[in-house]
Amino acid sequence: MMSACVLPAADSAETGVDEPDVSRRAGPSQIIDAAARLITRRCDHRPGWSAIACEAGDPRADIASCFDGAASLIDACYARTAQGLGESLLRAETAPGTTLDKVAAFLVSALEIRRARGTLLSFRRCADLPESLQRRAHEYDAMTRTRLKRLLQQGHRDGSLALRNLDTAVELVLACLQVPTVVTDAPEQRMWDGELVELLLAGLSEPHPPDDGNRLLG
Repeated sequence: MMSACVLPAADSAETGVDEPDVSRRAGPSQIIDAAARLITRRCDHRPGWSAIACEAGDPRADIASCFDGAASLIDACYARTAQGLGESLLRAETAPGTTLDKVAAFLVSALEIRRARGTLLSFRRCADLPESLQRRAHEYDAMTRTRLKRLLQQGHRDGSLALRNLDTAVELVLACLQVPTVVTDAPEQRMWDGELVELLLAGLSEPHPPDDGNRLLG
């Protein structure tokens, strides 16, 4: 009876066969981010397991063992975006200074997360999803918009933000955040993001006397 012969690592390398690099295997977070990038880039919620694995940098990734079907992975993608925006809003809500300072903290945090992950999904581009996933995305959208609108409303009261329609301002901010990163070069993307923060703050800010509550819009 022939016994199996296990080659030492050095001999295996000489044969040209690549050994799996465990340190580079994609985990659930990397798989979710890869799927979200493909969904945003292709405007399609069906990117396919192999495409997601390649996007995650691990063609051998066993995605099926991490997620119970495509719906589970898509749900995780939207949940991860909601979690990222929620963390950024919490940073804003607890930041010192005027509301303008708090909005700046939110934008900087959200863009840092977007650079790290490659995208923040739009909760409103999900008409092709099953009804249950659409409802979940709409819930994430409502929670995010409510908190952001409340934050901007504080800026009306303390006089640090322009008295603009709140829903329009929220739409502008989220539309700028929930798009793919512009470039792949990290330093250049950081520069683009810095410009975006300045433009958004300039558009939202228009110092005025603190509001007495009678002129609030939205």
